[in-house]
Amino acid sequence: MQGNKPNESQDQLSSIENKIRNLNREKPNRLGISRRAFLGVSAGAAAAVAASYALTKRPEVRLVLPPQDIADETITEKWIATSCLNCPTRCATRVRVVNDKAVRIAINPLSEVSEGETCPRSHIGLQVLYDPDRIEGPLKRSNPQKGKGIDPQWAPISWEQAFSEVGGRLKALREQGQPHRLLLLLGLNSISNEDLVYRFASAYGTPNVVSREGLDNEAEKAGEWMADGHFTHSAYDLPRTNYILSFGASIVESQKPLARNLRMWGKIRRERPNRAKVVVVDPRYSVTAAKADQWIPIKPGTDGALAMAIANVIVSEGLYDASFVDNWTAGFEEYRNLVLSDYSPDKVADLTGIEADVIRQIAREFAQSRPAIAWRGRGATCWPNGSYTSYAIFCLNALVGSIDAPGGVMYQTNPAYKDMPELTEDSIATQGKAQPSIDLRGDVRFPAARVVTNQTADSMLDGAPYPIEVAVGFNSNFNMEAPGTGRWDAAMAKVPYYVHVAPSITEMAEYADILLPACTFLEDWAYEHCPPGSGFTELKIKQAVVSPLHESKRMADMLFELARRVGGTTAQSLADIGGSAQEFVRYRTENLISWQDFRDKGVWVGPAYEYGKYDRVFKTPSGKFEFRSGNLEALLKEAGQAGDGLTLLPHYEDVEFLGNESAYPLVLVTYHPLMDIENGNQNYPWAQEVFMVMHGYGWANFVEMNSKTAHALRIRDRDMVWVESAYGKLKATARVFEGIHPQVVAISNGQGHYACGRWAKGLGVNPNEIVGVDYDHTSGQAAFFNTRVKVYRA
Repeated sequence: MQGNKPNESQDQLSSIENKIRNLNREKPNRLGISRRAFLGVSAGAAAAVAASYALTKRPEVRLVLPPQDIADETITEKWIATSCLNCPTRCATRVRVVNDKAVRIAINPLSEVSEGETCPRSHIGLQVLYDPDRIEGPLKRSNPQKGKGIDPQWAPISWEQAFSEVGGRLKALREQGQPHRLLLLLGLNSISNEDLVYRFASAYGTPNVVSREGLDNEAEKAGEWMADGHFTHSAYDLPRTNYILSFGASIVESQKPLARNLRMWGKIRRERPNRAKVVVVDPRYSVTAAKADQWIPIKPGTDGALAMAIANVIVSEGLYDASFVDNWTAGFEEYRNLVLSDYSPDKVADLTGIEADVIRQIAREFAQSRPAIAWRGRGATCWPNGSYTSYAIFCLNALVGSIDAPGGVMYQTNPAYKDMPELTEDSIATQGKAQPSIDLRGDVRFPAARVVTNQTADSMLDGAPYPIEVAVGFNSNFNMEAPGTGRWDAAMAKVPYYVHVAPSITEMAEYADILLPACTFLEDWAYEHCPPGSGFTELKIKQAVVSPLHESKRMADMLFELARRVGGTTAQSLADIGGSAQEFVRYRTENLISWQDFRDKGVWVGPAYEYGKYDRVFKTPSGKFEFRSGNLEALLKEAGQAGDGLTLLPHYEDVEFLGNESAYPLVLVTYHPLMDIENGNQNYPWAQEVFMVMHGYGWANFVEMNSKTAHALRIRDRDMVWVESAYGKLKATARVFEGIHPQVVAISNGQGHYACGRWAKGLGVNPNEIVGVDYDHTSGQAAFFNTRVKVYRA
């Protein structure tokens, strides 16, 4: 099958590939500039940068250059293909390396996911690599007390001592027959490192790998799983769509895969004669809303009701795709009866704050502008009713025939990595993995959950279902990212032995007994693929563009070494799969592309996407798209729960807010701005300088309020205000403007660090500190948006 290549001849493609190969070869400097002169120019540039920051009265920024041997007058440079890890998109990039120093990050034109483009986050990679506050070597805690603001009193130790102590703890725990009391916490990591962590956990015998996914989009995934059996993010055929109806999705700000979204946005909005229309439903005037045709400021938490009302119009007026509905869906009659009886636009108008005529307008446009996409994002689904809201929105795609169709929803394919050998598992591992998971996934409280990230903190504090003895965090920082952050502070302080693996000392790292300095992604070896977006497969490499700085080690190399230290079947299960980070990548990918080609090109692209796979794409009891969820019904029966008709259908549920409305009249909404780097750190001046893109401001975040609301509270733009919930209060600067629902205040994530480094610590506020703890109880998704607050002048 022909690959999904751009519209150019094979000769042109070969020419591009040859150029990449030429760039990858080392070449002498042809400008005739000596190394001494080059360093002089660099020093001048550094002085100019420092001067510009001084003029704007920002925190002092000094360009920290790695040591140079100025006696060597030869300058060599090369371009190395690799990939980013400043967000889950993992864009393919190329890095310009001059005398073993990375100096520029650029696009890889062979990547087709985003057509060779990247987003602004990718360029921050240089400051991730050369962050002056990185951990330089293994550190051991000297102060036995743990808590927020308590100095750990770090003492340097050797790698041998670190491996000996950590490996000894892990081995002893296993020998005691308690492997399930090991907890592994996953932040944002490469795909290959995550694969290795899960394999290590399974071989060791713990069911407790807790990822950050439960703080992200699990409710969105569960909504799709109810309908078609795929527990995943949705991929959308953006280049071919005519209409996008976005429910709380920050498409050009933080929605995955961001770089592809940005590129496709330009294509559908400016590069086609029939420009796609975009309608954004969101209480906040986001960057996406600012770029859209229509912004609908919905009453917070009512997106599901709006989706059902849109369905009412489409069904009642006969605007749905009868062929697809009749032949490839199940449960339509029950769904039809529900939307017609309970969700008329007039009834839903009062609930959502959206006029009935507007609901009818967007419903008719959506149905008559096919192909069309109903896109659900965190703003709509990170609520206690999030799975059903996701389900209701996703069903709109089926109504208009946009399932596995050009311009609609696609089913992402991922690389067929070489299979690893079967695990060598002993009775200790078997018994350990049979224990209930610490996060209660699959429990009656969270029947469809794959991970319940935020529940983990409560389980650790309660010591139930059992106490955790050892925890290891891999680039994790849930102390900043989760609602009710104080619980995570208390939970981490309670862990008898915690090991943190990361390049920098973040908030979670401050609770460690041992810090193991990990390489950044520009020093690492890994394989990657994107979250769902393109539909077709694209494999990407991470290869070290420079040698590891200081005493940093690659995460995969640490896991291989710890497995050897634990010994037994754990060591056997990690043997014969490469034995090192680089060789593990080669082992898993060489069945798809030769090692040399992979290193030269940086990407491998699979065949073109195939549409209309209706006879094999649906993973449901009926083998069809289901408006009444057979998957959920089977799961509830297995758990001994009886689901009534409404439980199995998409529907709206009134939101239970945290906090009394009379005491706390406003709803707090949080969001991720474009320059919120998703590695748990924000110690990067380039990202800080343009942090609040929408407001043209950096080095802080705001309390964003509607002007009418602010006027009633006698608050003016740039006043200092308190934002208080039933769980605490924060002091920050007010930003008063029209772009927000009058019942809402918004605060961005990414600031408010009390660790992380000189360009992050003490800047702005972290709204998660005052967000209450609640869940979507189908998926285990943490609820972020149902906390009530009051705002008053400081």
